[in-house]
Amino acid sequence: MSISSSPSATPRLSNLGRWVRRVFRSWIEQARGGEYVFLLLVAALIGLLGGAGSILFESAIHFVQRMSWSVAEPAFDLLRHAPAWKLLLVPAAGGLVVGLITAFFAPEAKGHGVPHVIKAVALAGARIRGRVALAKIFASAVTIGSGGSAGREGPVIQIGAAIGSRLGQAMGMSTRRLRTLVACGAAAGIAGTFNAPVAGALFSVEVILGEFGAAQFSPIVISSVLATVVSRAWHGNAAVFSPPACTFASAWELIPYLLLGALCGLVSFVYIRFISLAEHLCDRPRRPPRWLRPALGGLLLGALALAFPQVMGGGQELCNAAFSSHLPALLLLALAFAKLLATGFTLGSGGSGGVFSPALALGALLGAFVGTLAEPLLGTHFGGVAAYSLVGMGGVIAGSMLAPITAILMIFEITSNYAIILPVMVVAILSTVLSSRLTGHLSIYTFKLARDGIRLFRGRSPDLLQARRVADHFRPRFETTRPSEPARILVDRILSSPHAQFYVVDDTQALIGAITLADARRILLSPPALLGVLMAEDVMRRNIPVVFPADSLSDALAKFASTHLPELPVLHAPNDRRLLGTLAYPDVLNAYQDEILKADAPQALSRGLASLAGQPLEIAPGYELAEWDPSAAYHGKTLADARLPDIFGVRVLLIKRPAPDGSLTTLFPDARTLIQAGDALILLGPHEAIAAAAKA
Repeated sequence: MSISSSPSATPRLSNLGRWVRRVFRSWIEQARGGEYVFLLLVAALIGLLGGAGSILFESAIHFVQRMSWSVAEPAFDLLRHAPAWKLLLVPAAGGLVVGLITAFFAPEAKGHGVPHVIKAVALAGARIRGRVALAKIFASAVTIGSGGSAGREGPVIQIGAAIGSRLGQAMGMSTRRLRTLVACGAAAGIAGTFNAPVAGALFSVEVILGEFGAAQFSPIVISSVLATVVSRAWHGNAAVFSPPACTFASAWELIPYLLLGALCGLVSFVYIRFISLAEHLCDRPRRPPRWLRPALGGLLLGALALAFPQVMGGGQELCNAAFSSHLPALLLLALAFAKLLATGFTLGSGGSGGVFSPALALGALLGAFVGTLAEPLLGTHFGGVAAYSLVGMGGVIAGSMLAPITAILMIFEITSNYAIILPVMVVAILSTVLSSRLTGHLSIYTFKLARDGIRLFRGRSPDLLQARRVADHFRPRFETTRPSEPARILVDRILSSPHAQFYVVDDTQALIGAITLADARRILLSPPALLGVLMAEDVMRRNIPVVFPADSLSDALAKFASTHLPELPVLHAPNDRRLLGTLAYPDVLNAYQDEILKADAPQALSRGLASLAGQPLEIAPGYELAEWDPSAAYHGKTLADARLPDIFGVRVLLIKRPAPDGSLTTLFPDARTLIQAGDALILLGPHEAIAAAAKA
């Protein structure tokens, strides 16, 4: 007799599941009575889970290392004596496994992870798929465990961020709260990995969010601290690195430290560009297939490891080697170059891991190189090669992430050495300034996003229309004319029509040109004799810009900026010029205002514009946002009476108004909104229109 459940078992289980969900939601709603306290409690939970996640991830790496190399953490000596076939095949096999995971399960798990988190915070409302955390653990553990030149911090940031996002979504958090919880998860990942709670919190503020807010900082600190508590309960309170005693011996050392700062800035720039170039080359839609590319990257890494086995892994052993004063200067330089190549091979080909630890190794080697050269010149005024290595670590971290505060505090926390804080500050700032100038203010995390067309401002994208499509906003109503229609008749039709433009089409309904209301007014000024013989094809605009349903509204906005037309024709496809409809300029501006509200971005954008000291912010080619203080002549007028769109060609998106208690409130205005003394208007318009308004 077969054994089976009763027919009512499944419904009972289903009812039980619904009951559990109702109880859970009821608890959540009761707890959310104190919204901010509830946020802090969720942040505490994220900190505990993030700390546990970093321990789980580390254990997974050690498991793969034991499977690959027969020890939990292979040392240089073991790798140096490993057979050549093993150095070649183990990273390649690991790359093959990673390629399969990222190609068929979670593409977000490839690369160094942090750009995906920043993109989610800026564009996706901080929503991250839950499977990303699982895929990232497996893919990164295999990459690093098989010898890949990548660090642990990128994966744990993505894992922690995914935990924060999923928890926030499950509890029905707003987009603003979700961003905070994602930052909490990222901070927990960094703090748990490096035993550095302060640096973890500041990393989330500087890099993930891109702005500081007191309400956000408290939950981030709680997550960071609790992740550190979990990490210390597991690992103890030892510093991640244990360099020999070092100090800042003399003011004379500032000279080589200044040179080191410049060198770190240059190397940070090269590091950013090389990783980006490697990713770009491997992202091309050519053979070999995507799932095979990480294996080829692993094979290249193995070939490099035949000469320099030290480049395998995250780089902690390289840092420890650089702390000693026994390596020749040329060898230090060669190892730095080899580590750069190894990281590009690993991550550029689609391997999974972080860029933070390799940057530490690069900085340690560069610092040791400068220190080795400076030692015979400074004599008794020399503070030790280890000091230069530590300072170099801070310099490359600051220059590659463009986060000098995080770098300064990170070096202090991971070494427990405060003696060299002054040179670390000097080198970190100099490296950041130089690297920022060379990269166009793009970090190793945002460079990839910029290459994909995503521009960020204070952790958010001012180009909020990139995700909106023309297909969702065009109107299928338009009027057409034939090339042979007399101009006199056409002008009468245009002047009596509600449409701003007429479109000239051929016998197949394909677009040839357009005639605007302004064109019709100019035609009326023509001599009567000429007006009697002109036809539509004589007065129409040729080669007008067009858009297609799949185009983004951001692309459409750029075309409006270049033509100043009131609407753009929407065609079926590039090879099919039949008219589908029209896209109106006011509809695009309304969509932008909707996106500001949807993205919960008014305060962030208005604060950011204020910090630019009157400089406009470009949101799309030719279009800018700017803050404008209206003169007394506008006070007491409604926006309809002010006629700013007619006079200057700008649209008022937001109004910042001082409240009685001295704080600022942000308003979404309409035509009836009164302009008051003290108001600051956030304007959107073409560059020349913004410039004209600024002079008024």
